[in-house]
Amino acid sequence: MNPQESRAAAPPFVSATPAVLSHDGQELLSFAGCNYLGLAHDPIVLGAARDALDRYGLSTSASRQTSGNTLEHDELEREIATFFGFESALLTPDGYTANLAAAQALARDHRIALIDERAHHSLRDAARVAGLAIAMYDHLDARDAARMTRELGAQGVVIMTDGVFATDGAIAPLPQLLDALPERGASLLVDDCHGFCVLGRHGRGTLDHFQLADPRVRLTTTLAKGLGCSGGVVCADDAWIDHARCASSAAVCTTPAPPPSAAAARRALRLLDQDPTRFDHLRQNIDLVRSALRDAGYAAHDEPIPVFAIWRSTEDQTRALADALLRRGIFIPASAYPGGPAPVYLRISVTAMHKPEQIQRLADALRTLAAADHVVCEPRIA
Repeated sequence: MNPQESRAAAPPFVSATPAVLSHDGQELLSFAGCNYLGLAHDPIVLGAARDALDRYGLSTSASRQTSGNTLEHDELEREIATFFGFESALLTPDGYTANLAAAQALARDHRIALIDERAHHSLRDAARVAGLAIAMYDHLDARDAARMTRELGAQGVVIMTDGVFATDGAIAPLPQLLDALPERGASLLVDDCHGFCVLGRHGRGTLDHFQLADPRVRLTTTLAKGLGCSGGVVCADDAWIDHARCASSAAVCTTPAPPPSAAAARRALRLLDQDPTRFDHLRQNIDLVRSALRDAGYAAHDEPIPVFAIWRSTEDQTRALADALLRRGIFIPASAYPGGPAPVYLRISVTAMHKPEQIQRLADALRTLAAADHVVCEPRIA
């Protein structure tokens, strides 16, 4: 199959909840996507969006530097910086542009981006557009990053990595990556799109998971995954964000996320602190899926991450597994998304809103299919 064909858009759905999709007259149990806490469908979050829709309309229709700024955007920046423990934050239209904005700001005093070889492609794109030279280090290998940092001259190097890798749930070794950098003249950029709302106290992410507070760290994330809204964000100290706000065309020359989404994100952010039971449900469901995979003969990680990757010996077998699950009303598409642990794999994503009986249905299907096909299941690559 042509690689581009394997990355075509997924079939359109006519309705969705955190666990169920409706497509072509069929209701499918879904273990796909990134709505980890179900906040995209939370009635309180939706209510905040509706209220803002009445006040602001669908779009600001202009950049924030001209006439497109609102109180919702200003307050969201302040609140999300406080949530993550940074002095300031800069909102962008999405997570992709957040990485671009960060790279453009870093280009003032950095010359080389040293990137995990399986990091999200937006980091590579951002570094290239910002004019940084690009080098890659071995996946999750802080020693290789340290070696390359020394060879590249250390000063002016920014290490770029996902906090949590979206395709299989691996967690980047952030403390060791910081140790690979000199105390001055270098930075660590963490794209925490899949650590936010999952790791740390009340979802504060990978930095909080490791209890890191280091002035060399710049954080980016999306508001569209775990928080269930839209937009992106860059977090750092006041002076650096002030520079980014002026120097980054990704922030200056774009229309921000719609005001209703900014209002919804503010409300969702407060719910993270107000309702910790969401995280309890999510972690219970992670444990159930982990057990289901192991019972069916698949290796599964031990991390508190709601994403698992499985695949079979060949691409055709992996696609056949996705098709067999779909015939049983379970939607987990075969994916060739860049940076995955295999050329084609099934990315299983569980949310806090899945019910135990829905996970049991997945477990029964996986076990039945494994027994029927006598397939040797490939382990997860760390």
